[in-house]
Amino acid sequence: MSTATFSHSAHFLSTVREMFAGWFDSRTAKTARPLTRFEEAEQLRAMADDVAKSDPAFAQDLYAAADRHELA
Repeated sequence: MSTATFSHSAHFLSTVREMFAGWFDSRTAKTARPLTRFEEAEQLRAMADDVAKSDPAFAQDLYAAADRHELA
C-alpha cells in the first residue's frame, strides 16, 4: 500500500464520515417550541370537528373548552 493510496483513502473516509454526520444531524429531533393558547385551542377544535358527527354533544363540550382555554 503506497502513501498516495493511503492519503486518498483517508480523505475519502473523512468525507464519508462528514457526510453521514451531517445526515444524522439533520435527522435528529428538534425541540418543539411551546404552542400558543390559540394553537392549543385550534387543536381542540380540530378534535371536536372529528367527533361532531358521531357525538355532537361531546363536540360542543370540546368547542366550549377551546373557547375557555383561548380566552383564559
